[in-house]
Amino acid sequence: MRERDQVASAQKRKNRYRQAREDLGWSRAQLAAKMGVDTTTLGNWETGTRQMTLEKLTLLSEITGFSVEYLLGFDNEQVDWLKPISRNTLLTMHRSPVWCASNGWGLVNIATHTLVFADLECVSWETIREPLYAFPPVLAYALFGQGEPLLRSQVEMRQKIWLELITTDLELSLAYRGWYHLYEKRMVFNEFGHRFYLDNYGVKWLAFDDCFGFSQESHLDEE
Repeated sequence: MRERDQVASAQKRKNRYRQAREDLGWSRAQLAAKMGVDTTTLGNWETGTRQMTLEKLTLLSEITGFSVEYLLGFDNEQVDWLKPISRNTLLTMHRSPVWCASNGWGLVNIATHTLVFADLECVSWETIREPLYAFPPVLAYALFGQGEPLLRSQVEMRQKIWLELITTDLELSLAYRGWYHLYEKRMVFNEFGHRFYLDNYGVKWLAFDDCFGFSQESHLDEE
């Protein structure tokens, strides 16, 4: 339970839940509704009277767009996501994707200190000796998505996104990457009939606002 102890310790020190909410111009009632809790519960979290669960902390990060690390008050050390991730930083990245050269993309599970990769292999991160990245080094992986991957909440607000599979299979990645349209905030689809559901976002695929070499504008001109 040491991960929960570290989260609790950070929240007792000074969290940024209220600051994040006010930066977005939201009332306590508005954020509480988005998180599916009452205002009293949210107020207790903001004041540190009660501790937020890992699940709700992850949800808060997705809704607000602020990193878990920032929300917990670790901001004095600004993380450069293009550099290797420390094992301590992994403790703030529950359910977030990370990348390594030998296995490709995997999801962080801080409860078991493991990474779950696309082939469902579960590996203890203590046994992985190579660097881990939030984004792969340039040219290490054929990813055409430009910029940072979107949050699921951001994907739901888009009409069109550039999709990249989370896979180590380059041929499969090339076959499915491209521009996709959003349908009823449930899935995305493209002109070839390929579809991906948002329930699998961050596990099977990632979305971007733009891509290298295939601008949305030029694609729209062709349609």
